[in-house]
Amino acid sequence: MSEGLTREEVHETVDCAVRDLLDAAGVGAPPVDAIALAQRHLGMVVCLDRTQPQRGRAQRVAGRKQIFLRPEPSEERHQWTVAHEIGEHLKVDMLRRLDIDPDQTRGMTGESLANLFADRLLVPTRWLSDEARANAYDLFVLKERFRTASHEVLALRLLDLDEPCIITIVDNGDVYRRKSNACRPGRDLSGPERRCQQYVHRYSRPNELSEEGWQVQGWPVHQADWKREILRSQNDRTFGTGE
Repeated sequence: MSEGLTREEVHETVDCAVRDLLDAAGVGAPPVDAIALAQRHLGMVVCLDRTQPQRGRAQRVAGRKQIFLRPEPSEERHQWTVAHEIGEHLKVDMLRRLDIDPDQTRGMTGESLANLFADRLLVPTRWLSDEARANAYDLFVLKERFRTASHEVLALRLLDLDEPCIITIVDNGDVYRRKSNACRPGRDLSGPERRCQQYVHRYSRPNELSEEGWQVQGWPVHQADWKREILRSQNDRTFGTGE
């Protein structure tokens, strides 16, 4: 983000901006409908534009901000795009909260803030922790609660909680993303992780196993011609070692 700012300070600032927006709009529980927030609370116009190449763009017309969305195969993509544009709309305020002069920043800073804002608006920190613990970190149960967020956004938000874990996203058998909030996991799956993933891939059903010191949960996000599996893994022998 910027020199002198910690990751925690930035996240807290974004969370405060999300909390203030939701409170002002009277949203007291998930799911968060970013499109409804933009239109009903912020006075933005959201519409589809089949001619544009990018996922979304915003411009001001007659004093009102308009968000043009490219048609997407999932509603979650539209929700994230609009949440991102709300983040852009509130970027100056967030920068000022961070004691950063908006006129002195480069584009990357604002883009990063808008991305963070989008993820945290659709999956607010104020509700995620309790919901995740109450539902044993079950991604499918959490998706029912935070239904406007994609499975990927929701799974990666689990890394922002205190509970140490590894989140792995596997697309058509290949590791697409693999991140942890407690260690450097490496690209390759462990034996238990691979066995869990293979079961989920084959049977299109969630799976959970505990073996060789690993606790692994796996969920299918499958389509007719494309298979994604998401894993949440824990290993007490690895976490905290930095290996």
